Amino acid sequence: MKKITQKPHFVFWILIPVLLLIGYIDSNETIAINIHDTYFVITMLNLGVLLSIMCGIIGFGYWVVIKLNRRLVNWLTIIHLIITVISLCLILLIPFFLPESNQGITSLYFDAQVTITLSALVAVCIQSLYLVNIIIALIRKTN
Repeated sequence: MKKITQKPHFVFWILIPVLLLIGYIDSNETIAINIHDTYFVITMLNLGVLLSIMCGIIGFGYWVVIKLNRRLVNWLTIIHLIITVISLCLILLIPFFLPESNQGITSLYFDAQVTITLSALVAVCIQSLYLVNIIIALIRKTN
């Protein structure tokens, strides 16, 4: 666990090819999420690229803080890392286990829509811990 808190950027940078691979495996598959009267249609490849960019930015932020010789808050780093990885896995892996309709579009049932929506909301909200951790690290004294 100490290794993870010292170099959390490695976890996010290792996740980039994994997310791109998951998105590329079913690149033609689309996710259609119905919210009220609007359908949001996203391909798995675009979702994988978007989440990879997010992981790259987060990893870069952690790397910059460590290169500036600043101390991160360990428990904030661990909580951010675990919740972000779990929510990203839920977002990307739930469509793999759903049946496809005749048009090749994955039809998300209500439970799957709620799970993906809540996972995305948690992934977005948990990034506030990331910002707090980075700000605290930059304000603290150096190692």
